[in-house]
Amino acid sequence: MSCRVVIALGGNLGAPDALLRAGWADVVAALRLDNPVLSPIFRTPPAEQASGPDFANAVGVGYTRCDAGETLEALLAIERRHGRDRAREGYHGARPLDLDLVDWGGIVHRDARLTLPHPRAHRRAFVLVPLASVVPDWRFPGHDTTVAELLAARPASERAAVRPWA
Repeated sequence: MSCRVVIALGGNLGAPDALLRAGWADVVAALRLDNPVLSPIFRTPPAEQASGPDFANAVGVGYTRCDAGETLEALLAIERRHGRDRAREGYHGARPLDLDLVDWGGIVHRDARLTLPHPRAHRRAFVLVPLASVVPDWRFPGHDTTVAELLAARPASERAAVRPWA
């Protein structure tokens, strides 16, 4: 059975736009994604106490036969291959590539390793803007509003801070 996955990509070290594209290519290969779509890449100032230069952010969507655990492990391995060291960087540190599993097959799941849907993605303009460019009518599991409606509800200043990567 094939499940739709939604993955948020971000990074702010090195050449972040190139790292996002390379990271997405690795995701497509590792998860054997069908119908992969990557949003445009956006530039966003660091948010939520993150540090360093502006972030490149995008969202990728596709269909995989990997289960949620395999998907998470693949994403973490791809981050490491691209220089991510979560222990050294900490939660708010600058990073070359961050891959967050936003949704896997519409399930609601929570354990020590994985929470689905991603617990904060529906409140983050830097996720909602690229997500709205590829699946504006999609609804986060457990939410009655579409991505476009969630984005419209964010403060105008947050939406304006997410601009195309030039």
